[in-house]
Amino acid sequence: MTRFQNESYLEAHDFPFHLEQYTFKKKESVKPHSHEFVEFVYVVEGSGRHIYAGSEYLIQEGDVFVIEPDVEHAYFVDEHLIVYNILFAPSILSHELQSLSNVTSFVDFFYVEPFLRQSVHFQSHLRLNPHQRIEMKQLLDRILSEYTEKMLGYRLLVKTRLIEMFVFLSRCYDQMLHKPMTALASEHKIIERVAEFIELHHANPLSLAQVSQMCGMSQSAFTSRFKQYMGKTFIEFRNEIRIRIAKELMLSTNSNILQIAQEVGFDDLSFFNKLFKQMNGISPGKFRKSQKEA
Repeated sequence: MTRFQNESYLEAHDFPFHLEQYTFKKKESVKPHSHEFVEFVYVVEGSGRHIYAGSEYLIQEGDVFVIEPDVEHAYFVDEHLIVYNILFAPSILSHELQSLSNVTSFVDFFYVEPFLRQSVHFQSHLRLNPHQRIEMKQLLDRILSEYTEKMLGYRLLVKTRLIEMFVFLSRCYDQMLHKPMTALASEHKIIERVAEFIELHHANPLSLAQVSQMCGMSQSAFTSRFKQYMGKTFIEFRNEIRIRIAKELMLSTNSNILQIAQEVGFDDLSFFNKLFKQMNGISPGKFRKSQKEA
């Protein structure tokens, strides 16, 4: 059996961390292996089976779990599987985790305990609800962005956001045990969170099918609920954000109209021009000129 070493996967001795998103195809598998580091897994989409210390567990969208160092495990994919994998040595967060161990709900969160004690077993895992999945993906995307771009201070921000994610998950665990949300409150919160997600990812080619799936709703149910709570359709909401950001870019950059249209998520310039004029009563070019002359 293969045992993966820290130096082969983690960034550096003084920053033992790695984050990546993986997409596995139908019937693909990851052979039995172990590793020196901790492996944190979040399932974004799909389903499969996880073989952990000789036992088999079904994993699917919304699942969160941790693989301890030196425990043999493997994956088998059903239709497909998209996961975020965070690999790190416990030493990267030893001080922060020890401080948080005084917070009762954090200690109760059984995914963090493996980092604070020597012996623990994979007894179960946390499955996030649709509202929590949106928040979780936002947290992971922020960490991944910092880690990928490696701008000034990225290591500090990665550690800070990693702690933020663990605190969030401890709260999810606490809610699961003690504070169940009503269906109505949960539904409203889901729409609020997906609206925030759309705003953060306005330039991405998000489809109605994708955001509906994120919310755990059918497309027709999501369309109805989104308009009920937001006062407009998903497409109208996203386009308003894109046009608003485009206007800001026209005033703050020297990029041409085509570049700005593409940056906010429009590949069709004629459609962008038509929509812009429809929403503002003036073409993008005339808008920019009028604002500069004002």
